[in-house]
Amino acid sequence: MKQKTDIIITYIILFIWGLLIVFGILTLLKPNWLLVLSDPGKNVEAISIKNAGDIYLKSKKYNRAITQYKAALKITPNLNSAIANLAIAYQKIGNYSKAAISFNHLLTLNPEYPGVIYYNLGEIYENTNQPKKAITSFLLAANTIPFPEKSYQKAGYIYMNQKKWANAIINFKLAIDNQQNIENTYRGMLITNKKAHADSTEIHKNIISLLDNNNYFNQINLFDDAIINKQLSSDIELAKAYNNIGYCFAKQENYEEAQHYLNKAIKIKSNYTEAINNLKVVSGFINK
Repeated sequence: MKQKTDIIITYIILFIWGLLIVFGILTLLKPNWLLVLSDPGKNVEAISIKNAGDIYLKSKKYNRAITQYKAALKITPNLNSAIANLAIAYQKIGNYSKAAISFNHLLTLNPEYPGVIYYNLGEIYENTNQPKKAITSFLLAANTIPFPEKSYQKAGYIYMNQKKWANAIINFKLAIDNQQNIENTYRGMLITNKKAHADSTEIHKNIISLLDNNNYFNQINLFDDAIINKQLSSDIELAKAYNNIGYCFAKQENYEEAQHYLNKAIKIKSNYTEAINNLKVVSGFINK
């Protein structure tokens, strides 16, 4: 019975994990009870206008969303959620300069979750051909975000495009290490749930206690390692990371290491054309 319960818990955690690592529309909403200012009436009005902007944002009516967020910020200039979503709306219409200004301003307000801001800034700098700033932002995101593997992947791709093979390998390996580490995954879920349960004092306190005292390690025993390993064994992002590492090693003319990682990629996805082609090239050098 206990084993069956553990397996069920593991599947639930994997489902939540899958949802949390997807980057879609990122918002930095804070519970309304935290947004207490000197003039509650104005604050309520600003939040109401901001919420209308959120509806437009979700409906992809970005210019209307921008108008609403600007109106909310005229009333409450430091309404973090309005600044964050204004930046996202600018980003969606391709106005990267204004998006970057908004995100950087938000960072000066000491937000509770800076990781998503750094990640979005990384994407802005990447799209505007500022690779140095993009790498810096992605690595800052990796240090502060619950699930850092995608940030490391992003930094790895930029280094790879710059032909900085050793730096690319380091970041792809960091992505793999974080993705395969169940302790990091569980800690990331706790951090994310701390935000989600900010309105629930008791749950919020319990999560903070677990994080502050590293008391979550004994909870990891509830997870079934076999199921988690099975999930990873079919993870296409993991396969891509192995393929990229193999490619970088090949560019360094370290063909044995390249072959090792390319085989790992193909083991996860047997019809992975790019990895198969890379392996053929590498094997050709080895067999010379």
